[in-house]
Amino acid sequence: MAEPQAKELTFLIVDDQFNVRRMVANFLRTFGHHQFVDAADGIKAQEKLLNYPVDFIICDWNMPNMTGLELLRWVRGHERFSRMPFLMVTAEMANEVVAEAVEEGVDDYIVKPFQAQTLKTKIDSVLQKRNNPSPLDMELAQGQALLNEKNPAEAVAVFQRAIETAPQSPRSHFAMGQALEALDRADDAIKFYEQAAKISPKFLKALDCLARLYQKQGKDDLAAAHFKKAAKLSPRNARRHFNMGKLLLEQGNTAEGLRALEQANERISGDADLIAEMGEALLGAGLNAEAAEAFGRAVEIAPHQVHLYNRMGIAFRRQKRFKEAIEQYQRAIQVAPEDENLQFNLAVALAESGQYEAARQTIKRALELNPEFAEARQLQTRLAR
Repeated sequence: MAEPQAKELTFLIVDDQFNVRRMVANFLRTFGHHQFVDAADGIKAQEKLLNYPVDFIICDWNMPNMTGLELLRWVRGHERFSRMPFLMVTAEMANEVVAEAVEEGVDDYIVKPFQAQTLKTKIDSVLQKRNNPSPLDMELAQGQALLNEKNPAEAVAVFQRAIETAPQSPRSHFAMGQALEALDRADDAIKFYEQAAKISPKFLKALDCLARLYQKQGKDDLAAAHFKKAAKLSPRNARRHFNMGKLLLEQGNTAEGLRALEQANERISGDADLIAEMGEALLGAGLNAEAAEAFGRAVEIAPHQVHLYNRMGIAFRRQKRFKEAIEQYQRAIQVAPEDENLQFNLAVALAESGQYEAARQTIKRALELNPEFAEARQLQTRLAR
């Protein structure tokens, strides 16, 4: 299927302010674009993308329900839309804002307020890059396709050509690092990631990969240093602060680890999975009160994820807060009454709190659900003494 001509493009305009959406639509009309749909937030934009033939997204950064950045992440992670041009509109040009948008794969950004000609220039620039890729871009795309097809050996040859085409391109060295890592050549991958970071000290993905590989090799000091450097360059990334905090806790650096996790916590927007991971990191470090609080936040966001109640119950039990633990297990059982593990954990909490008869009845229920449950059978035997 042929690429649509510029005048045939359909634009998706995303902004929570109706007047801004209308202004952008009017701007588009002034330079020949008459096909567009609009949405007031990221969630509605997702619906439009799934139901309308959109070619180009113009999206505001700050919106309720789902921000422009969250929509960008979703678009880049969706096979159908991953390569769709995405122009971000922002009210500020702070370095951390720009870094975060670039990191997530935005094509370009435009700062409010702007005029029609500025918008046209940005759109033309994005389309020019997309429709007329450089030799380097074509080689990198070819190599990435080979990586996606699980063919890293051939990708190495293509990325070597990319490095020869542009020896000072950090992207070429980073791509080679990815291919070598896929071949389990971690030490060689590190050399290319280091070169990418040397050429471009603000290359966040290279810093993240270095931190991850150093951590995998047990070189925690080097890993922490790279996490810190990346976090300083792009302080709005919650995942990066979490990774750094978790590593610091594992190193026994509790105070600094908690500070990093708090920074992650301030930047998390409705991500129950990441908050739950934070709870696990805190639980692993023996910070049971903080873990219980994290799991509680995750439960508020995702009340049907039964394992979150279970983990919160463990955090309460470790603090000997048996009443709260029992309450959490009972809440979870309301969601999943046929889960024998929940019944078992409730029985343990009841026994630890001295409620032996209730514990015996509960463990009996666990064994009714799974007669082969060995741990439950052992607990039943102990309770019968």
